[in-house]
Amino acid sequence: MVAGALGGSPDSGDTRLRPSLEVRLVRATRPRDVPTIPQNPDTVDDVPNICAGPFGAFYDFYIERPWLMRLIGRAIWGIDASVLYASMEPIGRAATGATILDVPCGGGVAFRALSPGQDVRYIAADLDPKMLRRAERRARKRSLAQVEFAAADMTALPFADGEADLLLSYSGLHMVDDPEGAIKEMARCLKPGGRVIGTTFLADASRRARGLFAIGARSGHPVPPSREDVMGWLTSAGLTEVAIGPQPGFAAFSGSKRRPDRDR
Repeated sequence: MVAGALGGSPDSGDTRLRPSLEVRLVRATRPRDVPTIPQNPDTVDDVPNICAGPFGAFYDFYIERPWLMRLIGRAIWGIDASVLYASMEPIGRAATGATILDVPCGGGVAFRALSPGQDVRYIAADLDPKMLRRAERRARKRSLAQVEFAAADMTALPFADGEADLLLSYSGLHMVDDPEGAIKEMARCLKPGGRVIGTTFLADASRRARGLFAIGARSGHPVPPSREDVMGWLTSAGLTEVAIGPQPGFAAFSGSKRRPDRDR
């Protein structure tokens, strides 16, 4: 949202990260307190993260069961939640030695697509320490020793330019006040040829979902973006091969960072 994250142990003194942020990464198998970062009061709001509270335990239960997630998504939100799981397929195909950033990782929903022996650097980042602890428990349960953790803000990522081969952003874009800024940060962190994949709630949702969005807005939560806005933000961030699924209300999006030889 890290020092040691992209090139060594937590104490290796890696200088490729932004020097103004001092954050440690640690392995999932090492018990400890989740590291924190100095938070900018201008970018962190006071709206509670409901997934980090009691609801989060229920959320973690059903999101690990795609059939139940699809049922709840359809019944409560009127969405096709299967797109979440389908979009994770590239994780398992990541090249040996690839760097994968998962921002925000939440409770680790994308870990289901990662194999225990897969030779990648997987960095799970989230602003909320409770979510990071929950993700760490899930990584241990799945024997994913290659997963590392970082406390981080998706609108001000502490990673160096061009670090990630694959950047994941599941169901976080609609939760921040500056989604356009978050997409710019994702694009900045991608290597040339790297790809971003994510999901987000969208403004073209069912009447029922729009009612729930309105209730959330009165509590201070951002309103989900429009499909056109997401496409425009991805493009203006310099990404190509931009796509967003046709499903109303909730869809997967993706884009690739242009290689230098394709600039002409």
